[in-house]
Amino acid sequence: MLLSLCVASLAWAAEKPDVLVVGVHLPGVVGDAAGVAAERIEAALDEKGTVEARSPKEVSKLLRGRESIVLETFALGPGRERLKEAQLLYDRAQVEEAGPVAEEAVALLQRGMAVSTTTRELLDAEILLGMIRIALGDEKGASSVFRKAATLDLDRELDAVNHPPHVIELYNGARADVAKKSPARVSVQTSVGATVFVDGNEIGAAPIDSLRLVPGEHYVLVRAAGGAARFEAITITPGEERIVDVALETQALGTAEEDNPGRSRQVKDLYRALGEYDDKRAVLIAGELPTGQVGVQLYSPISGNFSRALTADPGDDPVGALVDLVPTVGGYLAENGDIRADRVGAQVLPLDIGSNVVLAGILFDPPSQDEGTGPVTVVEKKGVPWWVWAGTGVVVAGAGATVAVVLTADQTVEPDPTETDQGSIVFGPMP
Repeated sequence: MLLSLCVASLAWAAEKPDVLVVGVHLPGVVGDAAGVAAERIEAALDEKGTVEARSPKEVSKLLRGRESIVLETFALGPGRERLKEAQLLYDRAQVEEAGPVAEEAVALLQRGMAVSTTTRELLDAEILLGMIRIALGDEKGASSVFRKAATLDLDRELDAVNHPPHVIELYNGARADVAKKSPARVSVQTSVGATVFVDGNEIGAAPIDSLRLVPGEHYVLVRAAGGAARFEAITITPGEERIVDVALETQALGTAEEDNPGRSRQVKDLYRALGEYDDKRAVLIAGELPTGQVGVQLYSPISGNFSRALTADPGDDPVGALVDLVPTVGGYLAENGDIRADRVGAQVLPLDIGSNVVLAGILFDPPSQDEGTGPVTVVEKKGVPWWVWAGTGVVVAGAGATVAVVLTADQTVEPDPTETDQGSIVFGPMP
């Protein structure tokens, strides 16, 4: 009887759609205040009773091991899309139309190096841009772009299957021009033990002394435990000896664009990247608008839609104003977790992506793999402990099938680590 009640209770919980709470985009709300703001929003969603709010800590567990993928999808996603578009135009011999798109792809991918640790797409975009310029009769411009690509990866070669002989000849000439210049030496000074990446390659733990680099533009990214980081793009000359003294700071998710359309694009890219690796749960977006108002909306990875936004004047308590809005927006979800058709919105809130320190912490400073109790969590229920097995990373009931197993106080069960069920198995003592 008790087992049946447990199963029924968990099945009911699974019917409520999940909403991931990942902090607020509020400049100046940092440290403990940022965590408290997330807790207030989580409580407001749960109080409504129509959705199941998932805390930032739970979100971190759901994303565990995929943080860098989410970051690179966010940072490089727009550039990747423009690169695909430019490649398609080039393949269709629409080279005049392909040129500006390829240039935009290069610019976006260069910007993404502030977070990313790969230059593969950037190199692809630069090589494609060089090919487009050759097709347009601008071989001088093509050689200039090829030299930039060679500066990032002097060892890269073009294969004869996908590149015409003339393209390979010009590219190899650009590589030779770069290779014959006297190398520079770069030393990176920062917090001892911080990891140094140069042009997407992990160089090692700081300090780095006398790293040989070919002259030109390079990308230096330094990351330390705790989420502190710093990015610098440097241009070095032949034979130069450069000391890059990096003062680490709490890493933000980026610098907000100056105009509203740009900010909206950044928010859209960020939350779509989050949803790509958890395609069943809606994500709450909340923060301050450039107008001074505050706003909330939802993103659903199920359909890729954003909900209508709700806005309000912040008064003396912007977090409180957001808390007042979230129960209403939580009602925009259907039972399957997607946004209701009559609540889909066309606009994305133009928030400052760099002002959400909780989300930055989830992605840049996740808990270590052995932190806590692993996949088994102890939960107190009326004074007795219950053990919650999270299966493949799901830490709570509410995703897929759920199974409850009730044991006597002296019984134990070892969870099967090969279990592929996406639900939760609850182990607990018989009262």
